[in-house]
Amino acid sequence: MYCRVWYPGACDIISGNMAVQIPFQIVADICRKTGGRVILIGGQALGVRGYQRMTLDLDFMLTEKDYAKMKPALEGAGYREMARTQIAAKMRADAAEAMDIDFLFVAPETFHAVESEAGEENFAGNRFRVPKTEHLIALKLHAAREQPQARELRDLADIIELIKANGINAKSADFKRLCLKFGTAELYDKILRAVKAHE
Repeated sequence: MYCRVWYPGACDIISGNMAVQIPFQIVADICRKTGGRVILIGGQALGVRGYQRMTLDLDFMLTEKDYAKMKPALEGAGYREMARTQIAAKMRADAAEAMDIDFLFVAPETFHAVESEAGEENFAGNRFRVPKTEHLIALKLHAAREQPQARELRDLADIIELIKANGINAKSADFKRLCLKFGTAELYDKILRAVKAHE
């Protein structure tokens, strides 16, 4: 097997999809070394909650303080920051074998609230926290509300699939409150129409 050794031990990760396994191992190692804490979100987390779809990167939620602690170690492992905003950062590997890693910054109280109800799952031999389904939906509602042009179509599709996979009653008062808190009344109506169309 040809392997550019840009991360110690990378050539030993030969089972499964290396593009996914390598960054999982890197993030897990860096969390252990720096004390940084992350929660897995995005496409990989959707798969845990019953909806498998293609994804081209790994997505993690964390505080900006923990990102600052982890960034030098990520750069030392062959990643470089390609984009940075007030709420997120994208890091790309120098090696083509590994997926990009996206980081979403949240306030410490938000991180703790999600972490406290998150489950723990195994990825590439390491344990990562994964939000409960309602928190994943809340994240997607928020993204669709804040970036409707870029995110609404994809995020609403993900929400519909999570509803179907987890038997969520979209007409319930709890679900409506979730939608109105993190999304909008318009997004809630679109979800109801889409759910009805799939019945």
